Amino acid sequence: MGLFSAVTNTISDSYLGLDDFGWTDKMVEWMKEGKSTGDDVTKKVWEKVKSSKNIKVKNEDFTGVYADNWFGEIEVFEKDKQLWFKSYRSPKLTGPLAFYNANTFAVKWEYQAMNCDAFAMFSLDETGKAQSIKMKGISPNIDFSFDFQDLDLKRVQK
Repeated sequence: MGLFSAVTNTISDSYLGLDDFGWTDKMVEWMKEGKSTGDDVTKKVWEKVKSSKNIKVKNEDFTGVYADNWFGEIEVFEKDKQLWFKSYRSPKLTGPLAFYNANTFAVKWEYQAMNCDAFAMFSLDETGKAQSIKMKGISPNIDFSFDFQDLDLKRVQK
């Protein structure tokens, strides 16, 4: 339910002669609760990343160029012994990859005004070398326009 629905419901209730339900106030409260829940989820993810910082990862198993038919190419590279994600098409989508769990890393974008940090989940071959990446936003409140879940990044053999 959005602000438009709150206004529509208020007008409908008034037209029907119903008591004021306080739709707008309730919408504001629901939005605050949703933001708080999303903040809690995000905070827990970054706490887990911090607690996992001593887990050793073979960076060379993940580095390389990956491509999605729609999004184009991205590169996973090593910088100062840390993995980084870099989008060629969207330069603001550049940031360090931090180990989260198993084959999953959390990406903290350098450009934080977007509030769209994401998980990068690697699929590995039988030798442990990454072959593809699936992504999804960390926060449940991530803006719908960040459709990371639609990306199907496959390793490009160069």
